[in-house]
Amino acid sequence: MKKSILFELKRIALPLCLFTAIATALYAAVALTTDYIGSNFYSPEHAVNTLTYIPAIILCILCVVTPALQFSYRMNKRSTDLWYALPIRRKNLLFVRFLCGFVLILIPYTVSYFLGFTIIACSENLFDLVWYVPLYFASLPAALCLFGINSFCFTRANTVFDGVLFMIALNVAPFMPYLFLYNNFHRYLPALARNSLNYLPIGAPIQIFTLFDTLILGATAHVSDNLILSCSICAAMSAAAYFGLFYTADKHKAENAGQISDSWFGYKILIPWYLFFSIADASSPVFLFFDSIGISLVQVLLIFVCALIAYFVYRRSFLLKKSDWLCLLLTFAASILCLFLLQNVFLPMLS
Repeated sequence: MKKSILFELKRIALPLCLFTAIATALYAAVALTTDYIGSNFYSPEHAVNTLTYIPAIILCILCVVTPALQFSYRMNKRSTDLWYALPIRRKNLLFVRFLCGFVLILIPYTVSYFLGFTIIACSENLFDLVWYVPLYFASLPAALCLFGINSFCFTRANTVFDGVLFMIALNVAPFMPYLFLYNNFHRYLPALARNSLNYLPIGAPIQIFTLFDTLILGATAHVSDNLILSCSICAAMSAAAYFGLFYTADKHKAENAGQISDSWFGYKILIPWYLFFSIADASSPVFLFFDSIGISLVQVLLIFVCALIAYFVYRRSFLLKKSDWLCLLLTFAASILCLFLLQNVFLPMLS
């Protein structure tokens, strides 16, 4: 295991230096060209531009790029044959890749963060600078959670393209039912349930950086219920992702590399999921179809065509299986029924 880790650290040396150089150059360039004291009608001098959004962006990008870089070996037939032929268990190999992947996130983020902080501290400002330090340590658990979630999402695929698509789609998937509930029942939702960031994995780091941004500016801030809920949901997602990532590691087959991504966390669920909620959340009532053919029909048919195209991408062919057509048509029918009942039964009852 020790030799594997040392070899992996040598292998990632070049991207590590590249990521560090890009991250530090970006943060330093912005920090050196920003004014930290502003004025307005109410105050001649006040603190502005903490730049906390820069390390937040860097951290989130690293947590997306690194899983694709570290686990793409599972997507190529030649590389899987090579790596799986080594005298190391697949779970241990995954752990080595994961551990060094977090190093690939931690070092560029740390170097860029404290270089930017040093530049800000040496510049004329009115910040409460002490809060930059706890912000760094508070962001690390969020980074670990994001990296775990994205690693699980990416490794559900058998190709790099599918892996990147799964990362995006699975991260946004919890937002779809929230959007449906908010657009139709927002008046009946508690205030805590109305914040969309609570349901997205990226919401936790965003709210953490927002909290400390307020503290750095010298204003009063406290840990809100939204922040607690967002971090709790993100932690729960990451715990499930870590379990799934390592539990399925030894079950991964080399012959799956480059093949159709048939995981239940991939196209099989994502296409029906997005199809259902996209139609169920359509703004125009479907029950008007029989009265006039308007934008409602066009909108719904366009969503259906997009889902059909997604199945073509999934199967890499225009010839779909009977099960694909059945799933597509049943989901479409269920979403139409849901929208019909929503517009004709549930919403009128509540209004």
